[in-house]
Amino acid sequence: MGTLTLKQINRLFWLGRYSERLDTTLRYMMDYYDSMIDGTPAPYDSFCRMLSIPNVYKNEETFWHDYLFDPGNPDSMAAAADRMLDNGVMLRETIGTETFSYIQMAVNNLHKASSSTGPQVELQSVLDDIMAFRGSFDDYINDESIVMVIKVGTLLERVSLYLRLDYPDHKVLLEMKKLMNRLSLTPVRTRSACLAEMLSVSSSGLLPSDRSGLIKAAEDLFIVDYD
Repeated sequence: MGTLTLKQINRLFWLGRYSERLDTTLRYMMDYYDSMIDGTPAPYDSFCRMLSIPNVYKNEETFWHDYLFDPGNPDSMAAAADRMLDNGVMLRETIGTETFSYIQMAVNNLHKASSSTGPQVELQSVLDDIMAFRGSFDDYINDESIVMVIKVGTLLERVSLYLRLDYPDHKVLLEMKKLMNRLSLTPVRTRSACLAEMLSVSSSGLLPSDRSGLIKAAEDLFIVDYD
């Protein structure tokens, strides 16, 4: 493994988290858009509660647009995309220009979607760009420590979102096991109590009926500073 600075480790970790935040949340929101067109959207206030974000939206249409596209909303996907891009810019020499280019394309396509009357095509392109980004760092980054830090950030965000959005237990446990298996391959520091709780759940194969404690353990698992 190569030698990474603490700042690089933190930025790689958050690059993984923000890329997964876009991926998982956009998939949810595309389903929400379809249900909104059909006149049967899920209550968006429930979504806000699950993600522990303030409900600042007036109606379904406002939620759909502003949660995705308002860069002034710190909880929006536009804000997450900007943070992903900021970390990518700072890591350009670390991850390579080709890998970085997919991050830039994802952000560009999200901006295009914001002004589209039928944004599904552009949003699908964002998802495709994120998948291309993942394939690129797997294929073209030769330092395994770089790849693994991005992956643990990705998996941590996925586990957190799956827990919050009430994904089926078997899907949460699968991603949690992947995360636990990769921890020893990364230089990212962990908190022992949070790690013990997550290892216990992963080993038992059973999620608690109340997921709140596990969500907190996941969010507090890694010791990182920069985002």
